[in-house]
Amino acid sequence: MRIRTHISQANISTNDHKIATLSNALAHPVRVALVRYLKEKNGGKGVDNITCNKDLVALFGYSQSAISQHVKILKDAGLFLTERQDKFTHYFLNQALLKEYHQLIEF
Repeated sequence: MRIRTHISQANISTNDHKIATLSNALAHPVRVALVRYLKEKNGGKGVDNITCNKDLVALFGYSQSAISQHVKILKDAGLFLTERQDKFTHYFLNQALLKEYHQLIEF
């Protein structure tokens, strides 16, 4: 079935787009696990809730390139934030966006 955007666009809100974007980012079990890992790591607070690609590769047992692709999708959606330190990129969870997503999906 083809959606006619000129007809349906009037019924699609900004929040609908945001829900779809974040849901697509979380549409793979590895990405859900990555988000859960950072959310639960040290309660999502403090310096210890930050991780780098090397740690994620060791923890999840996937190749560096596979983890990087999943992280990129989460980063593009705004769920993972990054901070560059020396030769490492550290990732941390965008807690505010995750909370907003949770509120948006409560219909």
